Amino acid sequence: MNKKAFELSINFIVILILSIVIFGFGIKFVSNLMQGVNDLNKLTNSDFEANMERILCDSSEKTCVGISRKEIRPNKPEFFTVGILNTGDESEFYIDVEAGKAYDKYDNEISNPLSWLLENKLTINSNEQEKIGIAVQVPGGTDKGTYVLNVYVCKGDGLSSCDKDSPGNIRYGTTQKLYVAVP
Repeated sequence: MNKKAFELSINFIVILILSIVIFGFGIKFVSNLMQGVNDLNKLTNSDFEANMERILCDSSEKTCVGISRKEIRPNKPEFFTVGILNTGDESEFYIDVEAGKAYDKYDNEISNPLSWLLENKLTINSNEQEKIGIAVQVPGGTDKGTYVLNVYVCKGDGLSSCDKDSPGNIRYGTTQKLYVAVP
């Protein structure tokens, strides 16, 4: 009888040890899973937008805008990303931003502030893509509504603007639109 009781005790201890080890692995698995969830929660909104802009502008389009619609409070700067893919020889590109029509929340046209305009010039090598940031700061006292900014990209040497009457002006890609919602 003693031998059977001893074997039963040994079997119980082995099963108990195996159960504790399996339980420990389960706790480790759940802990790793929860750590992954916490890491995802740490991803901030700006990181998400930056990654989205990178993904949206990684294309074969000549010109593209990452995220084209942003809510901007007066006197607070925000940035839009414009990507330019040079499909020809090394060239100079000129970026021109022009105020389009603006609407309030009831779709009534409102006046546009002209101080939002930006000019920029860059050189891009053949078959390369460059991304450029366009800073937009809404002036204080701006009416609430949605403002449209047209982004023109021109290709050519010696340009001073994307004015269609400029000599040697060649519009590159399609006109991109930026939508600025002023709360």
